[in-house]
Amino acid sequence: MEGIAQSRGDVTASPQVPGRRGRLVRRIVLFQVKLMADGLRDVVMSPLSLAAGLFGLLSRNGNCELYLDRLMRFGRETDHWINLFDHRSAPNHTSSPSLDNIAEQIEDAIRRDYDNGGLSARSARALAEAAMRLREKAGR
Repeated sequence: MEGIAQSRGDVTASPQVPGRRGRLVRRIVLFQVKLMADGLRDVVMSPLSLAAGLFGLLSRNGNCELYLDRLMRFGRETDHWINLFDHRSAPNHTSSPSLDNIAEQIEDAIRRDYDNGGLSARSARALAEAAMRLREKAGR
């Protein structure tokens, strides 16, 4: 995996750096969300492609491939939106929404809430306290 990161030009840090592990966890979670979105899209597109083909066969106008072409365009747009394999290297705030942009906005909102001592910060403190109590009980 380090070879892949180095080939992309990323600076590889030691495994002890907590930021790298957090980034890895974030990437894994986001990849799983993208896989689910991609799979759902595929499940929906399969019967739609059959319907588009049937409508095209029954169509009386000159362009029998119209419905399938529209479905293909929709597929390309959703592929761009999902960005499953990070073919767009960084979220582009000026482009149309994408899963990467949505994830970044959610992450920013949680960080702001945490920094302001909101629910995220209180939850983090409560989890830390619960973990400390569990460690104390396990030590007895």
